[in-house]
Amino acid sequence: MAAATYRGFVLKTAGNSTEVWQVQIKNHVLSGSMAAVKKSIDWFCDTASIIDPKEFSSLAEKKTQTGSPVQENFNGYTLKNDTGDANSWYCFFNGRLIKGGKLAIQKHIEAYLLAKQKAEQQQKK
Repeated sequence: MAAATYRGFVLKTAGNSTEVWQVQIKNHVLSGSMAAVKKSIDWFCDTASIIDPKEFSSLAEKKTQTGSPVQENFNGYTLKNDTGDANSWYCFFNGRLIKGGKLAIQKHIEAYLLAKQKAEQQQKK
């Protein structure tokens, strides 16, 4: 049985497995992955309330289920999405970072290019 300490709490492995860790906080024994148990300890230290490590494990699983990074070129600008979420697109546009949905960013770029084209036409007159 392996043991470790984290923020003053003793963590022990459950049985022969090195994947499942346990910690006792007050009268509660919490068990889960090392990262989830540490998050439970952090939560207890910060808020004085106990959250089961399984809650944190489910959050970690949701994060790993997101899509792969995507990158597209739109009118000379590179639109990127690192998470696969619909509203997690971003683009460096005229020295600034713009973020949001892909369609909204494309409309913003199109509106800028249209205004720029009209301004150039008016200068020629």
